[in-house]
Amino acid sequence: MSNQITVFRSPESQAQFERAYKDALGLWPVAYEELYITTRYGLTHVVACGPKDRPAAVLLHPAGCGAVIWGRNVAVLSQQFRIYAVDTIGEVNLSRPSQRVATTQAFMEWMGDLLDGLQVPQAHFIGNSFGGFLALVTAIHLTERVNHLVLISPAACFTQMWPWMLHFFPAYMSRSPRVLKWAYDWIWQGFPIDSCIQELRMITSVSGVPRHMGPKVLSDQELRKVKAPTLLLIGDHEVIYKTHRVVQRAKRLLERLRYEEVGEANHNAEYTSAQQVNQKVMSFLCERD
Repeated sequence: MSNQITVFRSPESQAQFERAYKDALGLWPVAYEELYITTRYGLTHVVACGPKDRPAAVLLHPAGCGAVIWGRNVAVLSQQFRIYAVDTIGEVNLSRPSQRVATTQAFMEWMGDLLDGLQVPQAHFIGNSFGGFLALVTAIHLTERVNHLVLISPAACFTQMWPWMLHFFPAYMSRSPRVLKWAYDWIWQGFPIDSCIQELRMITSVSGVPRHMGPKVLSDQELRKVKAPTLLLIGDHEVIYKTHRVVQRAKRLLERLRYEEVGEANHNAEYTSAQQVNQKVMSFLCERD
């Protein structure tokens, strides 16, 4: 696209990211296709898999690696659903933004365009961290397009992320690989990680330039608009906020909420405790499918 803007500091860092992304996609356990969907905010890269005649499930990734983070989940999820693992526009990934996505309205315009381009009138939405924030905002503003909602440690949304800010603001300001590794070691809590995923998040943090608004705490009025049945999953090693505050507020404001703790999991529970998350998500979606 002629008006494309970059989310990388240099062509070299972009090439490095794309190589690591390709390596991570090589771990995708089922047949897939890569799609580029045109939206008013640029081209959106999507990894699609699963039977085309099954209900759609849209997967929204956390900041820092792209749609490939879902590689440990799609073999199970794609048995019952047509999976669309989305590279969020404006994030550091393979999507190609044409302008900054600066507001919630802009994100919802992008999401509407994306769903229209995929020919998906309604879908289950599953999001982790920043992807959880986007999934929740979609359930608020595009209510009729969200069937069921799965939030895995959603960023902000219900409470401020003070511990995250304390660790990551200095790291992002420094852009030092050493300081960033310290911050990621804190949030990752010692769980194993594939080298390609680790490389992606470091490239993203050192050389990435996100072109979107960040997550925020949503008001009571906004949260009460969520009508979709919602599954909230938070790992027992979560550190970005006080889990009990998230759960208390979610239970008070979301009328169709189920909360479950994920054992032996960090902020990215879909990755570090994939088998357990897969079972919980499938149980939640299929009993109502």
